[in-house]
Amino acid sequence: MTQSNLAPVSQFQPDHVVIGGRTLSFDEILNDAFFTPAKIAELREAFVNNRPFPHLILDGLFAPALLEAMYDEFDLLKKDQLQVYNNMNEKKLATRPFARLGNAAELYFNTIHSGRFIALLQQITGIGGLITDPGLDGGGLHSIPTGGKFALHTDYTQHATTKLENRLIFITYLNKDWLPSYGGALELWNIEEEKCEAEVFPVFGRSILFYESKRSLHGHPKPVEAPNGRQRRSACTAYYTNGRDDGEDTTFHTTVVYNPRNAARREKIMNAVKYTVPPFVVDGYQKLKMWWRK
Repeated sequence: MTQSNLAPVSQFQPDHVVIGGRTLSFDEILNDAFFTPAKIAELREAFVNNRPFPHLILDGLFAPALLEAMYDEFDLLKKDQLQVYNNMNEKKLATRPFARLGNAAELYFNTIHSGRFIALLQQITGIGGLITDPGLDGGGLHSIPTGGKFALHTDYTQHATTKLENRLIFITYLNKDWLPSYGGALELWNIEEEKCEAEVFPVFGRSILFYESKRSLHGHPKPVEAPNGRQRRSACTAYYTNGRDDGEDTTFHTTVVYNPRNAARREKIMNAVKYTVPPFVVDGYQKLKMWWRK
């Protein structure tokens, strides 16, 4: 009888990986509390009812050790892996499609592209047949330096290569001890009423999932003003479907930037109207507008 070369295991050891000196159990990458039927039902109700368009803010979904390692990997990215955006509408750095990411980032994106995670998103949103983009075209790792911003906009409607329909955006923020005064909050706007209805501060471990349509107006127009040259860091991906059945226009367009000055101008006009037109006329207009939206 030959003796096995395998050492006896006296205690079960969960599968794990060591990244950047941090030991991370595969069972801890995702917080299982988000996968119970009761929690999924709660998340679905919140997603559907949140304004100004369906979205969901999730805190504590991922293991902190994974996100800490991802943050550190930004400094290891090579210049040829990064795309620089510096114009009047946006100032940021983003990884190029199919860039070689660090081990922690690869593990993160493999996780949110996994069957288990896709099933969770489909149950929350009610959107079936979600398709991932392993190349992360338009997604990947994003870093916003001092003075950096992204003007209010609606996203591209289709993937540039596959022409699949853009349905969901998922972002996770990696910034510890981030204060509101540092700027860079993601604003979600009601495009019809031209006003911000929700702000998402890019704090460590916070993720946002939001629905993509021509009404999904968002951005972080307030520039980053963090001390000591700190950058606002995040990871982003989109989910697609082969066609869509929600009545949205499927005409292709790239990212469309919205000029917020339109909102200020409209507010001034509406205030002037309210003070110069009889109240019954204003009330009639509001009722007509509500009827038209139906």
